[in-house]
Amino acid sequence: MFFRLGSLPLCGPDEPRYARIAEEMGNRGDWVTPVLEGKPWLEKPPLYYWIAIPFYSLFENHEVAARIGSALCALIASFAIFWLGVSRWSQRAGFVAAASLLTSLGFIGFGRSASTDMPFTCCLTLFFAILLSGSDSANRKAGYLRTLVAYACLGLAVLAKGPVAIILAGGILLCVWYLDERGGLFRTWMILPGTIITALVSIPWFWLAFKQNGFAFIATFFINHNLARYTTDIHHHSQPFAYYIPVLLGLLFPWTSWLPLLFSRSLLKEIRRWREWDRRMVFLTCWFVFPILFFSISDSKLAGYILPSLPPLALILGIAISNISTGLRLKTSAIVEIILTLGMAVAAPLAFDREYGGAWKTGLLISVAIVVPAIFSIALKMRGRCLQAMRATMVQGILIVLALAQFAFPVLGAYHSTRDIALRALELRQQGEAIITYRFFHHTLLYYTGYQVQEKLDDPDSLLRFAQQHRSFLLVAKADRVKEIQGMDIASTLLAEQGDIRLLRIGESGLPISSNRKAYREFELGTVDGTDFHFSEKPVFVF
Repeated sequence: MFFRLGSLPLCGPDEPRYARIAEEMGNRGDWVTPVLEGKPWLEKPPLYYWIAIPFYSLFENHEVAARIGSALCALIASFAIFWLGVSRWSQRAGFVAAASLLTSLGFIGFGRSASTDMPFTCCLTLFFAILLSGSDSANRKAGYLRTLVAYACLGLAVLAKGPVAIILAGGILLCVWYLDERGGLFRTWMILPGTIITALVSIPWFWLAFKQNGFAFIATFFINHNLARYTTDIHHHSQPFAYYIPVLLGLLFPWTSWLPLLFSRSLLKEIRRWREWDRRMVFLTCWFVFPILFFSISDSKLAGYILPSLPPLALILGIAISNISTGLRLKTSAIVEIILTLGMAVAAPLAFDREYGGAWKTGLLISVAIVVPAIFSIALKMRGRCLQAMRATMVQGILIVLALAQFAFPVLGAYHSTRDIALRALELRQQGEAIITYRFFHHTLLYYTGYQVQEKLDDPDSLLRFAQQHRSFLLVAKADRVKEIQGMDIASTLLAEQGDIRLLRIGESGLPISSNRKAYREFELGTVDGTDFHFSEKPVFVF
């Protein structure tokens, strides 16, 4: 979880924004209103920022400071599942559940990113794990205290991502109540005092944020980024209803091949006999299924939305693995693993070759990390040695992460971040030169230049106008735009390259950019449109 945590630059749109907001809140000393470039940024609650702020004083590497809070949250969630599995099922079930979480690509990926998804998942996992443990406790007083602590964790989940925490928790508990006809769990949930605890933890920040920002907070946070995000495609994250099926399989890899253990020939009969299920298994099933169904209905879908479904699925899988030793399902799992391994082994080099400028060797190293332990896992499954095969899958997950961090991060950083090109721009920038982008925009460029990108230009005319107004400036664009820029009536010099991104200087300091010969001759004569100019040793033309 922590190996080379800071070696990958901040990537995508969210990581640099969240990191910058945490930095600005810490520098301002205002822990209520999130701010970006000094302006209120009211899309998300503050829990991630509160977690990240102290680490900026501990780590010089800002990538580590921005991500280490999420990594710790991933560990806490895994320990919570381990504790729940050990206390309510078996030590083996808890161990397999935690191990599968900490070696699955989805949990590791979000656990190593500067985002709100993992803190939110951690708080929800603590809520359900402690609530189920408290409701099933033989010691009434201890169960009462655990339940109150669980609702405090739910309040933190609200501070991590907003009212969706209440919706998910309420929806899951309502499903459990409906399916648990015996009603034993419902009586131990203490809904009223729990709701008060949740409110006491979460509402003070909402009230303070409203006092500082007024109805702009209501419009931005509740209406735009909660209600409209769920019911419309206003943020352009529309996906088909079944989007989360392949996403779930990808997030769970390399444990995806173990899913056949959850199915059997009598599966339909078992589903029809759900009234006879263990109440704890009903709880886990609702915890796993409800978030997926809830976000599948939404018009806006992102992979991280169903991250809260991974911990209960890991525990369900851990229970299944700990209860099986041999049989048809284990051999079916081996067959599925063969198919997945062959597919991933072929896809990795091809994907790196096509998407990352011919870096197929990096993809090949990833394939080796996938294939070698998979061979052992498949052989052990075919021989009916379930636990040994499970350990091979754990090793596979670890090797994939090590290979990605050691070999793939330089390639991924070059194409999904602009850190190198941004730092180079700051280094080569001359006094008074602006930094602009042409038909290109990336949030990491803003972050790593200290939000000093002056313009975002999207057409040749706007670039020519900008060139007429500035003696020289730095321009960042994709590689396929360089020829277009060089074909314009402006001087350009290539300064640096990073992946498919290029840094150019437009014009030369102290010399005119324009090649308008008539205007320049008039300037040499000392007048332009009847206006006299004073000459310096090197003439400067002002449009």
